[in-house]
Amino acid sequence: MNDYRPAFEVCGVVHLIRPLGRTANDLEALRRGIAEVEPASLFYHAVQPPLRAPASSDLPPDDFSAWIGGVLQDYGTAERLSFATQHGAPGPEPLRAAIQSVLERSQPNRHVPDDAAFAFLAADTVSVPIVECDDLETLFEALAHADASAWFYHLIEQPWFSGGPSTLTQALREAGAPRLADRIDLLAGSGIPLEKLRREALRTWRRSQLGSRMARAAASSDPERADEARDAVARLARRIVRGRTP
Repeated sequence: MNDYRPAFEVCGVVHLIRPLGRTANDLEALRRGIAEVEPASLFYHAVQPPLRAPASSDLPPDDFSAWIGGVLQDYGTAERLSFATQHGAPGPEPLRAAIQSVLERSQPNRHVPDDAAFAFLAADTVSVPIVECDDLETLFEALAHADASAWFYHLIEQPWFSGGPSTLTQALREAGAPRLADRIDLLAGSGIPLEKLRREALRTWRRSQLGSRMARAAASSDPERADEARDAVARLARRIVRGRTP
């Protein structure tokens, strides 16, 4: 399971936000805008919000439903649209179709002044390489120390834009860890906050290693076990120090 030959590059991500010069003052204008804006705008408003509050116990709402509920005060439409964005198929066009379906069934609503209008923005992605990993243990050690942007990029953003599987879980399958990959794919698609996704994925990885670690310990000599114990204590000490760092 740890014979992981191809190097996998762990990356974080930075999003460069730009205005599109387009606004919406009511539901119909919002519907027309969503029908026409580029995928990077749909991504920013409907997919990227969880990265803005990765440690939150609840997922933040997408920008569309937040505006409909908070500004237009159309709570029914906001709730239906929020459900559509969270549970629809991944990818720009499935998301666009799901949102359009909700808005087309909504009744005309209030028209708000320009200072309360919805402003369409777009996010351009800049991936930031962190480290190349040649085995699963190194990969998960890197992920354990990576911030939320790395988890978001590999498990949410990249598969959303590509319309295919996550390159991270694909690499796990190629390394002979399909059950681990399936579990992480399930977590990534469950809609849980990023920090919870990170904790659960790392817990799954550690549990998957218990059997092989016990087998190695049983076969190792006393000096080797002593070295492993010292390494474990050192890792624990580093985690404690990091936890106390402001």
